[in-house]
Amino acid sequence: MTTAKGLNMGLNMGVSILEALRENVIRHPQRNFIYYRNSALTYEEFYRRCQGFAQFLMASGLKVGDRVCLIMPRVPELLLAFFAVVMAGGLPAPVSYMMDKGSSNGLIHSLSPAFIVIHDKFLHTLDEQTTRNSKATTIVLVGRQLPGLIAFDSVSQPIKTKPLHTPDIAATKNNPNPLYLNYTTGSTGRPKGALATHDNIYFNSIAAVEVMGLTSEDVHLCMFASFAHPHELFARALYTGASVALLEEINPRTVANTIVKHSVTAMMGLPTMYEMLLAHCKGVRLDSLRIAESGGMYTPPATIAGFKHTFGVPILSVWGSTETSGIAIANTPQHYRMDGSMGRVCPHYELRCLRQDGSEANIGETGELVFEGRGVVGGFYEETQAPDISGYPNVYTFHSGDLAYRDNEGYFYFVERRSGLIKVAGMKVYPLQIEIALRQHPDIAEVAVIGVEDKLRGMAPKAFIVLRDGASLSEAGIVAFCKETMPINMVPRKIELLSELPRIGGGKVDKKALVALK
Repeated sequence: MTTAKGLNMGLNMGVSILEALRENVIRHPQRNFIYYRNSALTYEEFYRRCQGFAQFLMASGLKVGDRVCLIMPRVPELLLAFFAVVMAGGLPAPVSYMMDKGSSNGLIHSLSPAFIVIHDKFLHTLDEQTTRNSKATTIVLVGRQLPGLIAFDSVSQPIKTKPLHTPDIAATKNNPNPLYLNYTTGSTGRPKGALATHDNIYFNSIAAVEVMGLTSEDVHLCMFASFAHPHELFARALYTGASVALLEEINPRTVANTIVKHSVTAMMGLPTMYEMLLAHCKGVRLDSLRIAESGGMYTPPATIAGFKHTFGVPILSVWGSTETSGIAIANTPQHYRMDGSMGRVCPHYELRCLRQDGSEANIGETGELVFEGRGVVGGFYEETQAPDISGYPNVYTFHSGDLAYRDNEGYFYFVERRSGLIKVAGMKVYPLQIEIALRQHPDIAEVAVIGVEDKLRGMAPKAFIVLRDGASLSEAGIVAFCKETMPINMVPRKIELLSELPRIGGGKVDKKALVALK
């Protein structure tokens, strides 16, 4: 078993996000908490506006435990609504606007939300049943003002009278209460709402603070979707008294300009975003940047080395999931590998690498990653009741389904999702290894590999490939390259060229969509 002990391992209780926010308001009320475009919100301004919206929610009938769906991009209103709902005793439930209309509305209906807070650009994602049901669900609109809908700005202004009493659920000792419904991306099935507790978010955030050396001087820029781990947008800054820069649209020039404009010191994204920065922003100086996290399963060593050479800092590969409340394995500024390793286990988590029979895998042997710790969620909405608090603190176990191996220094290397493993004539083939090999070809920009049925071998690899601009590589040329660079059982039996790979909300490749194309 691999264990990391942090400075705060002896703590028996976490600090809720509302306690952290209040502490920041007391200590430095005029410090900027949120930068967005050409504006900023101080901690005090943010807190007062949250109070204003919380008062509206309670006056409009929100009860403790009521769900509130949030359908917004990375804008200040997302954070304002999130905190206000928590202040009022509700349960925020961010919903992906990238799902198909039937799936997203099905999810909304299953939640029976008391309120929906939605950005005007995504109003079209609501179906008629949802909008007709406005008597049961109040819709608050961010952006434009439209007849029949409540304008967010009009109900989120700082209140001038004495605040009403708000349920102080989030500030209780040893808090096991769910903070919000943190929905999975659905990459391996139907999206599930993890019951992310205040305790989960605190210990995951503190783990990141410890391993990355985060301080109150940092400015954070997170590139994950607003509905995928939304606490990643604010939690690290909140627990250190730092600032966040919100960026609604992602393109390399805008990302680089935002880093320069707001002196961003810490950022988190996916390998594709870093590759875009390398391709389009080589002349830009990112002097303030000291931490660049990559949240994908695998970041190519060439990308890590190229980023360090161009911008002066390495990309720090990390591993995290909804069920672990964020990163649980990480490279750090002091200890990192540039060979594609995900890093070592973070403080406040324990990690085992297990064989199929449940025994511990040897060093260098592939096994499933199994996590325990205060950051591991205890259950999912509608699948279980809120976590049992008897015998607190609770430590839950999460079988990740991710296959990896570790070296003798405790660094872990991702191999494949267990569900992605391909058995070719009885032999194990890992799609990631094929993808790594194919990306060595200079004409290939992106690649994703899945398993398809094969009459002779049971299963066979199929590669979906995006060529670099101007390349004219043929399918026959790709197969010839594969035969030269990999064992015959790994050579894809089918090749399909695409203009782009389908992606899910967090930016990961949507392999379910690729299966539908096969």
